[in-house]
Amino acid sequence: MGLSSLQLQAKLMREYYRDFSKYAKGKPPAKKTAWVTAFTPVEILEALDIQYIYPESYAAVIAASGREQTLLKESELQALCRDCCSYACCIEGSLALESAPRGMPPRPDVLIATNNQCNTLPNWWNILARRYGVPLIVVDYPGETADRQSAYGYVTAQHMDLIKRMEQLSGNELDDSRLAELIEQSRTSVAAWERVRKLLAAREIEPTLLFDGISFLITSRCKPETAELYEAMYDEFSQLPPANKSRKGIYWLGYPLWYHEKRYLPEILDGCRICGSNYISWWSLDYAGDTAMEQLFSAYNYTFLNLAQSTKDARLGEDIRRSGAAGAVTLHNKSCKCDFVSARNIAIPQAELEIDMIDRTFLDLGQAKRQMDVLLENL
Repeated sequence: MGLSSLQLQAKLMREYYRDFSKYAKGKPPAKKTAWVTAFTPVEILEALDIQYIYPESYAAVIAASGREQTLLKESELQALCRDCCSYACCIEGSLALESAPRGMPPRPDVLIATNNQCNTLPNWWNILARRYGVPLIVVDYPGETADRQSAYGYVTAQHMDLIKRMEQLSGNELDDSRLAELIEQSRTSVAAWERVRKLLAAREIEPTLLFDGISFLITSRCKPETAELYEAMYDEFSQLPPANKSRKGIYWLGYPLWYHEKRYLPEILDGCRICGSNYISWWSLDYAGDTAMEQLFSAYNYTFLNLAQSTKDARLGEDIRRSGAAGAVTLHNKSCKCDFVSARNIAIPQAELEIDMIDRTFLDLGQAKRQMDVLLENL
């Protein structure tokens, strides 16, 4: 009998946090360490035995622990106002105070940022580079609007340079077969996750399980245990009762609210159910191609937020249609305007909430409830 989804999650979390100071007791990690943004081609790092840390994901953990306000205030003292990305502010406050719920992440040997998610991240990584005095590598992905052949050459040259520099850092030489194996593991993880997330419309699934569950596709997508985890989740979720279609289906457009116990706002969704979410589809990367370089290019140049607006509209519209949602809660996220803009052309009624995924003080719950009541009246 295989491990349950909870056991697999615990295993992946132990591995990810093993070198954080709470557990490592100040000992330096055995491997070189890269701090990376969410859409970095980590298959390259994994192949070269370099561990990678996601500060954005750790900010979500900090908010879930209820510790973010102290750190946001500290970041203001460090000259980052609250209008900046709350992920950045939360981590900068944590680094200044040397305090976080799972201990401090190991010091980076290199910083790697990409712009296939947003342009805030390379700027934040510049701050981190000044703090630590380590090399900063920014990988530029031109996205869908660029000529594909030209973009492939441009991105591949950067990937090859990244490989060369990471070989020098690690002292290891890239094994092409190992890289191919890791890309295939990532592809398998994505396919397993896609099966899981599509159950949200069909079964009585607590959305919290998916908002939290996708974190492993971010931090551990090329590890075999991740696909195993999602296969276990699929088996478990498939046994749940069918979705109660008497409750209005609502599509959640935007980030989870990491500070909220449920990661969304059930208190304003009386008589409704969350039947879909764009956030849980963002890391369903498409590793198309015949070679490793083609597959990495396809996956990381064509992330959802790096697509043309017309393609975003079509994909999001199709996902909403499949979910059966009658309306949407759309988050005008203080920290992430590009996500809000990507959802501007949906065809169903929506309640647009001023909110933030980290800073709980940005939410006026009474106003959100009034906006949701108007949406439900229209539905």
